[in-house]
Amino acid sequence: MPDLTFELVDEATVDDIPHPAQPGARCQTCDYWERIDGGREAPEADAAGAEARAALKRRRLLAGRAVSGSYAMLAYRTDSVQRLAIGYAQFGPLSAYPRAQSIRDRYPELPDSPAPWIITCLQVSPDVDDRAGVGAELLEAVCAELDGRGIIAVEAYPEGDRDAWLPSPGPSGVYETAGFERGAGDDRFPVYRRELTGETDANAWSGLLRASAPSDEGDDWPLPMPPKRDPDDLFRLPAKKPKRPNPFGDD
Repeated sequence: MPDLTFELVDEATVDDIPHPAQPGARCQTCDYWERIDGGREAPEADAAGAEARAALKRRRLLAGRAVSGSYAMLAYRTDSVQRLAIGYAQFGPLSAYPRAQSIRDRYPELPDSPAPWIITCLQVSPDVDDRAGVGAELLEAVCAELDGRGIIAVEAYPEGDRDAWLPSPGPSGVYETAGFERGAGDDRFPVYRRELTGETDANAWSGLLRASAPSDEGDDWPLPMPPKRDPDDLFRLPAKKPKRPNPFGDD
């Protein structure tokens, strides 16, 4: 097993996402889960709108960061020579993935509340020796991250296939290794679910707030900074104005 580290995706690491098993797909432009009619195929580099599609995917992965955190995580293999991203997981609230919602609607036996978060994609580079082991460790890291955010349950919808890594959610056996249980469905279209503690990690939220803090420059602050004054003035009461004399007397 290689030495693994796990990091949430941000602007600097989104291009590190490894190629998925699906031929012709590219995680940096895929909108399969974000739209019912979305696709996994990557546009040609010189195609009209290719750059805009990549920018849209980037925004989607980082959309919830200021509220609940990034929607993706990378697994890095590190040694004395290099640091290489070998695994990728995408996840988020059910409301962020219309296709996942349409799949879940087929299984009325699943709990209605609270709405789970969904792991839509789990991919590990095919040249990794213990592909399933890396995938299970990545799932454990994702669940630990979501548990710290106060999430109650996580679900995934892997698909039965001769090449178990070909569908974007990855193999069902990897979810079982990571403590997920089948909550509904059959061998072809199972639903795997893992209950979390839902106990919010204050340190995790502190890190999230630091990661999502706006720049000191520009107009990104939610409150305007007073020009050429002490920023702490925002938290001080205004000075009392002198009272005007009462023309009718003080009595």
